[in-house]
Amino acid sequence: MSRPIETELTDDELRVLRSAGAWYAKYHAARMAELAEDTSAYAERKTEDYLTLVAALRKLGFEMALPDALRPVERRAA
Repeated sequence: MSRPIETELTDDELRVLRSAGAWYAKYHAARMAELAEDTSAYAERKTEDYLTLVAALRKLGFEMALPDALRPVERRAA
């Protein structure tokens, strides 16, 4: 369900989105680590979304570390 971006983001908009994404990823790292062993569909979807966010932030130049509990999940997803 992706839509093409109709307008380019300004440098300020991109900076703020990066910052917000990094804050969100860091804030939720502990919760995502707790879900790492949960095999429910909810937990797996949340983990997938979190890993996608971290991958996107890395592409934008952020050095995002994963909680240790998610490292095996990241390797399986790659």
